[in-house]
Parts: sequence; structure tokens; C-alpha cells
Amino acid sequence: MTLLRTIFTAIALLAVFSASSQAQEEIRRFDVAIDVKRNGDIFVTETIAVNVEGREIRRGILRDLPAFYRDDETGGNLPYRYKILGVKKDGQKEPYERESDGYAVQLRIGDADRYLDYREHVYEIRYRVKNQIQYFENQDELYWNVTGNYWVFPIQSASARITLPDGARVTEMKVYTGGLGESARDARYVWRGDAHVFETTQPLGVREGLTISLGIEKGVIDPPSLSDKGWLWWARNGSLTALLLSFGGLLMFYYRSFDRVGRDPAKGPVFPQYEPPEGYSPAAAHQIYHRTLSGHDGLIASLMYLASKGLMRIDVDQSNKKKTTLTKLNGADTSGLAPELANLYEDVFSSKDKVKLGEKYDAKFTAAYNQFKSSLSDRYGSAYFKWNPGYVIAGGALSFFAIIFAIVQHSYWTGWHTLAIVALIGLNGLFMYLMPAPTRRGQNIRTHLEGFRLYMDKAEKLQLNSVEVGSDAPPPMTVERYETFLPYAIALGVEKPWTKHFERLIPEEAKAYDPTWTNVSSRTFGSMGGMTKGIVSGMSSGVSTAMPQSSSSGSSGGGFSGGGGGGGGGGGW
Repeated sequence: MTLLRTIFTAIALLAVFSASSQAQEEIRRFDVAIDVKRNGDIFVTETIAVNVEGREIRRGILRDLPAFYRDDETGGNLPYRYKILGVKKDGQKEPYERESDGYAVQLRIGDADRYLDYREHVYEIRYRVKNQIQYFENQDELYWNVTGNYWVFPIQSASARITLPDGARVTEMKVYTGGLGESARDARYVWRGDAHVFETTQPLGVREGLTISLGIEKGVIDPPSLSDKGWLWWARNGSLTALLLSFGGLLMFYYRSFDRVGRDPAKGPVFPQYEPPEGYSPAAAHQIYHRTLSGHDGLIASLMYLASKGLMRIDVDQSNKKKTTLTKLNGADTSGLAPELANLYEDVFSSKDKVKLGEKYDAKFTAAYNQFKSSLSDRYGSAYFKWNPGYVIAGGALSFFAIIFAIVQHSYWTGWHTLAIVALIGLNGLFMYLMPAPTRRGQNIRTHLEGFRLYMDKAEKLQLNSVEVGSDAPPPMTVERYETFLPYAIALGVEKPWTKHFERLIPEEAKAYDPTWTNVSSRTFGSMGGMTKGIVSGMSSGVSTAMPQSSSSGSSGGGFSGGGGGGGGGGGW
């Protein structure tokens, strides 16, 4: 007897061990009760019995509810309006966290500090969903994906128990099972008490679900209320409406701002001016005309101006014309210089009398140049030209938030949405161009500079026209006049035509031109044009080397499992 008892005990233990080793994590029952209200809302209670083995499910389960459903009218997606009413586990209230990733509303059910026992646990999830009845011409309809098609566990059995308002008569019923898009019907329908019940007749595999459809005679479910219609309209059109309102508001804001600060003062006619504005250096002319320092022309023009005034020499290396030496001359008097030029001169030669450009990075020269730019901006910036950046920044910020809101809010995207965004961007670009404006003083000086530039650009033609009776004759070209205005020509970008006029108007003087402030002459480069180009390009290369480089200046027609409202899926954690 003792031996037989031992054998039976061993067999029983082996059976238990074998059963436990074959146990799997699964959903044993997925029962859903849906209470349909007259206003079109539904109250859903999901009862999910899961077997826990500590593999995928350790602390609890994840229930993923879809964030959007398809809008039959527009073909887009509308957001579900969920209200979670409660979560329980084994009849007791269970903690959960609600999260969203844009496509799903996830309920993370369980306590992070507690592990589940290895056995069956029953979860109950209750929630309300607004306006889930679909309205058709001949009937209303509840089309609901009961379980969802994205569970990572098989479902042994599933059911849906639908309760309708009093007096409701069902006109049609359908059921679908299987994977997403499949239309198997491994389920049965029964009328049980006051409820319509659908039950699966075969287990559901991983990523398989149960979907039901009930047609309801019209007149029992109330049509959408005014507030519901308003919400629906906003869900469908709010994104585009926000973009259009933003465009209109932005246009009004920009127009008023432009009318206030962006209109240019009245500009007088531009006619040749034979002298630069009195008291303005080449650097000042460059800053006011270009409204900023454009490249290195302002600096090169200023260095050549200082050299032509006898304060320094500019020597170009004959063996390597990309190298230039700046030499401070003794006894130089800077008292008559504009402040920005006097400061530049002192800063460049602050520690030595010779500065070599084109060999390597020069920190002190870079510092002198940065100070030069700063002083020009301070003296000839806002007093002559206002960029008005605050208005453009405010408009850009409004546009940015409007676009982000439209992207987040939209239920479907159309070409009109894209067009509205392009229009917003274009409006910002337009007023980014229009909003900057010169001051009255800046407009007058810039007009004078335009006339002076016109003279240097067209000097030869103006000289020829002066033979006509009554014409305004320009002063005759001389070596001194050419040399005095050459820095201004470089600053205003017309050194080439200015030099050509010099060569054509007084060719003999041009051939013999040998300035005292540099080691090169017309003969060195073969022509005046070659000489000017050589000095400017050499200095430009040298300045670039001396400074750090920058990188830039209804289901009535059929159905399938997973269709309609509801759905989602879940897993464990």
C-alpha cells in the first residue's frame, strides 16, 4: 500500500508540474457591457479575466483605447471623447495612469511597487464615450469593436451585451471576428432579457477581435444636440478655421504695424551728386547705403582712406599678392578723422606698427574689426534705419503657435490646410521685407549717397553730356579727385567703373599713377584697373585670413473585424 501511495503521489505531482509548465498568459474571458443612452453616448464596462504567469504580466495590464475614429462625412479622423469612470481588479479599486501618444489613449493599470500573484485576475474598466451612434437615413447604428485587434494575448472567449433605451427596436444585427479587416463570423447572437448578446464560438488568436453592429429604428436615439453639433463642427473644421483666423489677424496686425513704423519717409529724386555727404566717412557711407556691413568692403575702404590721408601704408607682397602689410606712419595726425576711423586706426596699431594680413589668424586685428563694426552700428544704425524686428518676431510667434495648433487639432488634412500654412509663411516673409524702414535722416543721406554713387558709376557719360547747353557739368576728373573718392567707390561697390572713368578721361595721368601710400602703381599691374583690383582683392584675402571664418553671411454595405468605433488592444507590464 505504501508503494502504491508513493507512485500515485508522484504521478499527481508530475501532472501538476506538467500543467503549470504548460500554463500560458492569456485572456480567458473578455466580457463587455454597453449601455446605449438616448443622447447617443455609450457607457462601456469591460470585464477582462487574465491568467498571470509573470512573463508579460507582472504588475498589471495595459489597455490601449484608440484616440480617433473615422468620420464618414469627411473621410478624416475625429477624436474619441472618453471619460474613465473607474478601474477595479478582483473587485477592488485599482490604481491606473492615463497616457496618450497621439494615436492611443493608454491605461496603465496596476501598482509599480507590487507584483501580481500567479493566477487568474479579473479587471473591470468602466468608461463613457460621447456620441458614438452613427446616424443614417433609414436607421441609426452602433458599430463597435468590442475587444480591439491589437492584444498580444489570445482571447479564449469574448462577449458583448448591449442594452438599448426603452422602446428601441433593432432593425439589423451583424457580427465579425478575426484579424483586422477579416469578416469571419465565429460568434452567435442571442436575446437575453432586455439585452442583445453576442458571444464568440471559437477562441480568438493574438491580434484577433470581436466586432458587432446593431441597426436601431430611427426616432429612439436623439439627434446630436446643438453643443454636440458645435463640437463636431469644430473637430472637423477647427484646424483650418484657426489657420484662416490667424492669417486674417496677422494681416491686420502687420498692416497696422507697417502703417505705424514700416512706411518709408517720402524720398526725393535721385540725381548725380559730385561730393559725398559732408562729414560722412567711406565706412559711414557703406553702413548707411547697405544698412549693414556687407562683406569686407567697408573695412577695406576705410583702410585705403587712412592710407590716402598719409596715416599708413599698404604694401602688397609682389611674390604673393594675397599677403598685405599695413604700416603705421610716424607723426600721423588723427584729429580730423571721424570717430569710427580714428578708433579703427588706434585699435589696428595698438600693439605694433606693422600688421601683416594673409599669413594667419590675428586675434587683435579681429578684435579691432569687431569693435569697428560695433561702433558703426551704434552711430549709423537705428538713427538712420530701423529694422523693427519686434513686430516680425511677434507675427512669427503667432504663426508658429497657429500652425502647431492646426497640426495637433486637425482631424483630417487637405490641400487647403497646406495652402493656409504657405500663406502664413508668405505673409511673414512679405512683412519681414516691408517692415524695416529708414528714418527721415537716413532717407535723406541715403538718397544723397545714391546720387553720389550714380556720379561715380556714370562719370564719363555725365562728362560727355555736359557739352550740352544748360547741362549740369561735373567737376573735371583729376588724380586727386580720383584718389579722394576711390575709398567711397569701394564702399559703395563702384570702384571698377570709377577707375575706368579715370583711365578714359585722363589716360596719361592714369598710366603714370603712382600713389605714395602703397608700393604698387599702374605699371605694377599693367593698368589702373589691374592695380585697384589687385589691392582690393589682396586686402580682402588678407582680411579673411586674419579673421575666423564663418559658415554663412455606415456599415450598411458590409463590415469587418476591427471596423467602427472602439478597438485598440493591450498587453502587460
